[in-house]
Amino acid sequence: MSSTSQSARRRKRANVPKYQEIYEYLRTHIQDGTFPFRSFLPSENQLCADFATTRPTVRKAVQYLGSQGYVQPIHGKGIQVIYRPRSSSLFFLSGIESLAEAGQRIGTPVRTILLSSTVETITQTTARISGLAAGTQVLYLRRLRLLDERPAIIDHNRFLRSVVPDIPRDAAETSIYAYLESALGVRIATASRMITIEAADELDRRHLDLGGLDCVGVTESLGFDASGVPFEYTRSHHVPETFGFISTAQRLPSHR
Repeated sequence: MSSTSQSARRRKRANVPKYQEIYEYLRTHIQDGTFPFRSFLPSENQLCADFATTRPTVRKAVQYLGSQGYVQPIHGKGIQVIYRPRSSSLFFLSGIESLAEAGQRIGTPVRTILLSSTVETITQTTARISGLAAGTQVLYLRRLRLLDERPAIIDHNRFLRSVVPDIPRDAAETSIYAYLESALGVRIATASRMITIEAADELDRRHLDLGGLDCVGVTESLGFDASGVPFEYTRSHHVPETFGFISTAQRLPSHR
């Protein structure tokens, strides 16, 4: 049996889709250097045999890797690894994952402190900024996120109460996405994002370790569920030193 197949058997878990099992195996071995930069992954046929699955399942796993900047298909050659480790890049711009999931992926301890939780009504001004409908009620959370015990992020999360009526403190301080998916059955689908650099505000200065600077990196995200409802608007304020994202870009069609 090949080493791929042996690892696949060790990693097999109940209730994990086969494509996710393959994706996690390949991602782990790309990150640890087993499949280094510019090397090629095992062939599609080899992965099908090792994981006892079909080509569409393998292709789905590879598509996820490609969307997160790990690999690129090369016609006539196979799937090439294009990932290189970057010490400051923690998050995927093109993928949706919780901070807890990102921490596990990169091996960084993550801790969350809930600063406040209130209910507010979306105003016309907030509606124009957020994409949430004016007049709707949202659950507004402010959370301090510590990376390896460094106060590094403040999340301003707004969740539509029609989709997310409440979030218990233990969920807010561990993984909201895990709670939404497992307890409420919310199917998180897509998010539109924008990144800016902004002046630090009073809350940032009070809680974040800004390293002597007076600015923050801000990611603004509008999340949609599987039915197309925009249910989450989040602004995350990051300390500049740990503000890094990974994305994959493709050449757009020429306008000639």
